[in-house]
Amino acid sequence: MMAWNEILEALPATVSKDATVKHALQTLNAAPQKVVFVTEADAIIGYVDAESMLAQIEQNSLAAPITYKTDMLKVPCTNPVEFYHNVSIVLGVNQQGEPVGFTTFAEARNKITQTQLHRKNQIFHSSGIGLITTDCQFRITFINERAEAILGLSRNFLLNRNYKKLLAIDVLEEVLQGGQLVNITSSLNFKQMIGNFSPLVEHGKIQGIVHIFYQRQQLEQAIQDLELVRNLNDDIQAIYSSSNEEILVMNGQGRIMRLAGTYLQEFWMYADPQLLIGKQMDELQKEGFFRQNILQICRKQKGKHVFIQENAKGRKVWSVATPVFHGETLEKIVIISRDITELNQLKEELETVKKKSDRYKQELDQILNKTQQEKKLIYRSKVMENLEDQIKQIALVNSTVLLYGQSGVGKEVFAQAIHKYSRRSEQPLIRVNCGAIPENLIESEFFGYEKGAFTGADRNGKPGLFELAHNGSIFLDEITEMPLNMQVKLLRVLQEREVTRIGGVKSRKIDVRVIAATNRDIKKMVEENKFREDLYYRLNVIPLHIPALRERVEDIILACDRVFAAIQRRVPAAKNADARSARCARELSLAGKCQRIAKCSGAEHRDDEG
Repeated sequence: MMAWNEILEALPATVSKDATVKHALQTLNAAPQKVVFVTEADAIIGYVDAESMLAQIEQNSLAAPITYKTDMLKVPCTNPVEFYHNVSIVLGVNQQGEPVGFTTFAEARNKITQTQLHRKNQIFHSSGIGLITTDCQFRITFINERAEAILGLSRNFLLNRNYKKLLAIDVLEEVLQGGQLVNITSSLNFKQMIGNFSPLVEHGKIQGIVHIFYQRQQLEQAIQDLELVRNLNDDIQAIYSSSNEEILVMNGQGRIMRLAGTYLQEFWMYADPQLLIGKQMDELQKEGFFRQNILQICRKQKGKHVFIQENAKGRKVWSVATPVFHGETLEKIVIISRDITELNQLKEELETVKKKSDRYKQELDQILNKTQQEKKLIYRSKVMENLEDQIKQIALVNSTVLLYGQSGVGKEVFAQAIHKYSRRSEQPLIRVNCGAIPENLIESEFFGYEKGAFTGADRNGKPGLFELAHNGSIFLDEITEMPLNMQVKLLRVLQEREVTRIGGVKSRKIDVRVIAATNRDIKKMVEENKFREDLYYRLNVIPLHIPALRERVEDIILACDRVFAAIQRRVPAAKNADARSARCARELSLAGKCQRIAKCSGAEHRDDEG
């Protein structure tokens, strides 16, 4: 509702009630409002305008005193605009009763009409509706802003033009006869429109045509969007029907309005879900389904509430109640439920299996630790004896060790020996072959990942090998096979002693003894820029060269004896039927070779000693 202060004008000049016609005429000519107020003792008692002045000039002389009109009304300027009979001018006053402005009723009606028209034009423009009106000769009399935007033509160009000729439609005469055309397609300025033609009626007579229209492309897009929404609704309904959840909707008074999704018949114990529709929360509580006052909890918490229901037969349902508020009023509660009876049973069974698995794992770890401890260094040579003494000394410190040696010299056995002699022997030793892990998996294997870090990732996340080796040792075999981009990240781990999982933001401190090994000339690779120099110096803190078997001939006899003994354990009876198989034959042949090598090596050794 519009107030008077929105349309009031500034107060015009005033004259006293004793002023002459000439003086009043001069004041009126100088006033922009063409109205002059008449005062007495500084109070406004009337007014004169151009019409009344002309009448006085015809009847009286210019020296005669003026006569004035008194059809005025004083109103508070904050009051809403209202129109009264026998009043021509409204005088707005403030809270102290002092005049602050005025307006004529004719001007007030004109301003209100303009304001309403402007607002309607804004409404039509904002809603995307084009509006054009014509007179009875089809001449355009009005066009709103949205119509200008749709047609790409200005109102100055369109006003007073023949709309019938512009649209090239021959049925507009029916509208002037009182008919209405609905969903008519038309074109103007190469713009396709769809709209309605209606008669423009004023005072009970048809004065022209009103054309309300949309741009056809926009309407077609809206139809496509509506079709998309309908399809999405169908998809959602299908998803609800195929899901394992039941969706129950209650109103704000606790009465069930509808059900969707999977009906939990074994829980509710009603053959037909329609029997639940209309039931009150109080009834369900009496029947033992709801042990909590869901309405009261949702009103109090104003958020989701998770609870577990159990019926008389022991069926358990996990539910999430979500309240929907309109302001402070609880409109409805949406409860999504899933039957977890079988899930609980499976959970109990899983706990039992897990306990057994943990026990088996402990036993297996004990066996593996025992097996690893039995893997002792086999040697007779002095060079190996000195090397083992070095290993025992090196094991007492936490410095990084780099093992050099050809393939097959037993670098992993030496890494196990370092770990066994160290203070970390009770902690895990993690063995990693850097050349056997695909390049795209190295980072996730080394450092682990958080849940959802990438497609296919374990939903619970996974610790990396460095985390698993915490407080223990990690053996990085074939370290020279590691890609350059991973070398940078490994260097940071060695420097900072912390790792960050893929997809994570939190660093995890680690305490790990690093033992690396290579069968290549790593120093040459550094010179050829195939291995990072800074990482090389980080790894090469304590270098150990492991000689090949040919460099320690004294150890060949023991090695062959150990191989021969292992083969004999696998083939305990060489002359039985199994020995005739191809596999056993190969193993027996290998055993024979080992014996001959041992004998020859022993003879040569004795000759050397002699």
